[in-house]
Amino acid sequence: MLLKNFYEIQSSKSLEQNSFETIIDLQKEHPIFNGHFPNFPVTPGVAMLQIIKELTENQLEQSLFLKSASNVKFLSLVDPNENSILKFNISLEEDFQHVKVKNTTSFQDGTPVLKCYITFDKR
Repeated sequence: MLLKNFYEIQSSKSLEQNSFETIIDLQKEHPIFNGHFPNFPVTPGVAMLQIIKELTENQLEQSLFLKSASNVKFLSLVDPNENSILKFNISLEEDFQHVKVKNTTSFQDGTPVLKCYITFDKR
């Protein structure tokens, strides 16, 4: 985990072949929120992409390296004081060298937060 104690996995389950859902709880007290931003905490977009990488690595039990990201759409601000629980729905497509990820992240109530496509290189 790149950002220690940034989030805690509440649950993770396989849905269909090559897809899974993971629910996390962002830790409101994490120091990242002091700098982004004081008195108005917002989860950094790059941290959201890192979470997707780590969840995918956990699922595949394999180290990955971000190669590219496309159609990255941040649809809602993630204030951990208001919405600390996030649901990641991730679909995977693998070949010998790459893992292609389609991600949809939402709040507990279903409000969309982030949609993106990411390609990782296998290490």
